Amino acid sequence: MGEALSSLSPKELAQKTRAYLCLDCSKCTASCPLGRLGVTYSPRSFVQHLLINDEGPDEASLWRCLTCGLCHERCPSDVDFPVFIRELRSKAIEQGKMPHPTHSETIQEVMRILAKPETKPQRTSWLSDWVPVIDGKSGQKVEDIYFVGCSPYLETIFEHFNLSLLDTHLSALELLRLCGVKPYVLRDERCCGHDALWSGDTELFMRLASINVELWRSIGARRIFVSCPEGYHTLSTVYPDHFDFPFEVINTVKFLAERLEFQPTKIEKVSVTYLDSCRMGRYGGIYDEPRLLLKNIAGVDLVEMEMNRENAPCCGSNLWINCDGISKKLQNACLDQAIQTGAGVLVCPCDKCRIHLACAQLENGFLNETIRTENILSFLYRKGVNNLG
Repeated sequence: MGEALSSLSPKELAQKTRAYLCLDCSKCTASCPLGRLGVTYSPRSFVQHLLINDEGPDEASLWRCLTCGLCHERCPSDVDFPVFIRELRSKAIEQGKMPHPTHSETIQEVMRILAKPETKPQRTSWLSDWVPVIDGKSGQKVEDIYFVGCSPYLETIFEHFNLSLLDTHLSALELLRLCGVKPYVLRDERCCGHDALWSGDTELFMRLASINVELWRSIGARRIFVSCPEGYHTLSTVYPDHFDFPFEVINTVKFLAERLEFQPTKIEKVSVTYLDSCRMGRYGGIYDEPRLLLKNIAGVDLVEMEMNRENAPCCGSNLWINCDGISKKLQNACLDQAIQTGAGVLVCPCDKCRIHLACAQLENGFLNETIRTENILSFLYRKGVNNLG
């Protein structure tokens, strides 16, 4: 089990995250999406002020960081500023300093309800009839699990966007079946806790994660398939730091890219561009596999945005906290890059990105879709299933 970084002092935390190695090159400041919008935000200055003055962090700067990872990607000293921020947020919450939640704190409340062991989620009625469902306390043993995550709740909260978030997982399960895999879905799984963790609520994260791990152990799970980039990063990277974790976490997109075989067929042509979400790209290092899948679909013309792969723009998501005019500018900047490619569809692996971009496209209660977004798994199943070998 990994060390609880939040128990360290700011200076000790700077040692663990390499923040003390800052070379004053300001690549982090120049790279930060906030800085490109004209917002005064400097990771380097934030760290130096905190260490030199030995004071608590500036609260506005603490909650403003997007944790998009672009600064870490470009830092020559490998300073992990996002983790530094994450652990400082945890300390701030312990001291009663809270961020400003969005959407009337609905999403945070859903996480709190799910963190109660006595909660019995009713979240599987949307699944196809062939998908096997299991109760964690049934005593039944299965090896393969498909982790759905928060989509059933987000589908309800953001139903006015009409993004068909559950279709992402229906498509993923159908595609996995084509590869000979029929994973079970846990009726009583919880949210992975990603948003709680990165917004500093470590205690809530641990409660959610503990329930999930215990459920997987109780059914003898070996492989966990995850389509959400945030869920994949959390389960594959963060959970093993806190638990005895004998499970193999598999990214659905990467798994499909290694197994699906396409055959040429006549199909309506469509031009698409692809958004590398922060957790899928910079955190997960998964760049080639989504592009391989898209390029292998007959009729699909993949055109890249000006900023792509490790340099991809951030959708402006900030963990359902502190959403304001700056967030909207980030969302619109991302959409503008996609529109400039001339593509008709913006394909993305992260449905939270799609929610935030849709929010920027909302006018008078309706979506003004200058470019349509679609999850890569839904797109792959809808456009590619006809030419699968």
